[in-house]
Amino acid sequence: MSADETSAMKATLDGLVREQSERRVLRDQKADEIKASSQEFMTKQVQTAQRYVEHRRELGERKTKSGWSTDRSHAQPGNASAFDDAPAFEDPAAPFASEPPARAGRDTPRRAPRRPVPADDEDDAFLNNRWRE
Repeated sequence: MSADETSAMKATLDGLVREQSERRVLRDQKADEIKASSQEFMTKQVQTAQRYVEHRRELGERKTKSGWSTDRSHAQPGNASAFDDAPAFEDPAAPFASEPPARAGRDTPRRAPRRPVPADDEDDAFLNNRWRE
């Protein structure tokens, strides 16, 4: 091995070491940028979540103040609502009716059956497409 070959190999090696250190610096900078942007994103997410929680708490407070809360845990045993014992539907003519009211489902006409799909035209049957007619 001659001195020229040795100096050429040393120059190549120095170039590779320099390139490697430059790449390391760029990679570290990129990692720091990603870390900063993700930290910023997470901070915004936390702020948004906190605003949402505050909003939901405010809505809950409005519900309890206005009286339309469904939470019965604070109710006293003797304080029953006037609506608790009332039936869901009360027909005003019920005491005078001789037979119970007819159900709406019995008197309504049924749908007409669908027309059969031709067996020889499988594409139309599959795609529900009548462009050939």
